[in-house]
Amino acid sequence: MPLIIKADVQGSVGAIEGALQKLGAEDERVAITMVHSGVGAIGESDVMLAAASGAIIVGFNVRPDPAARRVAENQGVDIRYHNIIYPLIDESRAAVQGTPE
Repeated sequence: MPLIIKADVQGSVGAIEGALQKLGAEDERVAITMVHSGVGAIGESDVMLAAASGAIIVGFNVRPDPAARRVAENQGVDIRYHNIIYPLIDESRAAVQGTPE
């Protein structure tokens, strides 16, 4: 499952990446590929990268700007929003294992 992570601060990006890597190490059925990660609002370039790579965008305490929101709707890019790390990890685990959330 390819992901793009965008967060409000670098510490959150690092914590999310670490938790997702640990998730992959604990369960060989979990295949998460980090396409890109960064700090700040979800931008149009993030959405275009997600569209090209088939990635899901995970926003942690951030939202897309209006242009990015329009492009995401037009391109069918899935953007997930979180403000607590544990539901984000649980959702990722369920998605890659094919179980309902």
